[in-house]
Amino acid sequence: PKMKVIRQFCLAAAACAAFAPAAAIADEPLTFDEKGLTLDVAGDDLTFNLGGRLHVDAASFDDELTLFDDDVRVRRARLELGGTVLKDWNFRVDYEFSSIGEGFKNAWLSYRGLDGFEFTGGSLIAPFSLEDLEGSNALPAMERSLAQALAPGFLVGGQAKAYRKHWSLTAGYFFNPIALDPTVNNDAGESIIARATLAPLNTGRQTLHFGAGFERRNLDAGAPTRVRTFPQSGIAGARLIDTGALADVDSFVSVGLEAAYRYRNVMLRGQYIRRDNDAPLLGDPKFQGGYVEATWVLTGERRAYSERNGAFGGVRPKSKLGAVELVGRFSALDLDDALVTGGEEQDYLAGVNWYLGRNFRIMGNYVHARATPNRDGFNESTNIYQARAQLNF
Repeated sequence: PKMKVIRQFCLAAAACAAFAPAAAIADEPLTFDEKGLTLDVAGDDLTFNLGGRLHVDAASFDDELTLFDDDVRVRRARLELGGTVLKDWNFRVDYEFSSIGEGFKNAWLSYRGLDGFEFTGGSLIAPFSLEDLEGSNALPAMERSLAQALAPGFLVGGQAKAYRKHWSLTAGYFFNPIALDPTVNNDAGESIIARATLAPLNTGRQTLHFGAGFERRNLDAGAPTRVRTFPQSGIAGARLIDTGALADVDSFVSVGLEAAYRYRNVMLRGQYIRRDNDAPLLGDPKFQGGYVEATWVLTGERRAYSERNGAFGGVRPKSKLGAVELVGRFSALDLDDALVTGGEEQDYLAGVNWYLGRNFRIMGNYVHARATPNRDGFNESTNIYQARAQLNF
């Protein structure tokens, strides 16, 4: 299956790139660089950019009660078409080819014609979590933290954003995701979601970031909700903790708090998320999770910060030999409360990243995952040894 996914990805990329000769004949500016294939049709009034990402993972597990299979799989194989229309309109459409979350991801149109404001509609990452808004190509670790199971991820809806120097505020109304993704939780319903960020200190030397996210989701009548997560391996295939389908939840409110501090090439950050469920028959259970993370780029590069998005970017190596980054993280998720016994998990992660240019990265992660207890009420742990070859353009 993984070879089939890679073939599909390559064929789709080749089909899109086939427009290049026609564009060259028409004397339209066409470039291919680290940002992908860019076609400038009418100056800044109409541009197209074709990019993509291919993440291939290999993982080996030391398991106890829950069985995991050692595997090599395509974690992501995505084509991404974006561009601008009449300078002020931006669009993006992504399609995921891998079997892990196959389907459309981003599919949105935004307007940025008013200084300091942005309006977006379509399928997009809901504005709630720092980890989500950074994108998978820029994440320090191979997978997001356990706490991300309480974040909404991709949803269809609309949002408005206001931003100035040092701060941003985003709010929107969202419905269901355009495609189901087995790596996150998909709850049928409607949400009001908002996120505010503040960066009182942001220079080339250091950045101080604070953020808060809010979601109130009203579930469709009779629709179940479920919270579960993989032990920080996207190809694990099994989970240590899982609430199962909860049919008696009418709505829930999630609140997230985040903070980060970067001093040159060292960054510390963390996040806490709590979800309160309106479910009297279950005792109104509360789920919570969080993480603390440290990164150190040994070769001196730093992660840039966007005040407009309230998020950090990736590492861009300065040397031909690339850049090397060390990562350490502790994350936890508690799904045991009231009448729900989904389990509790704590993960310890250590990782190293080698950036070979702006478009290729090799990652290695070790994860020690402990469930105290797991979804069945037993204590267990597993060790995960995993690596990734990442190509993005």
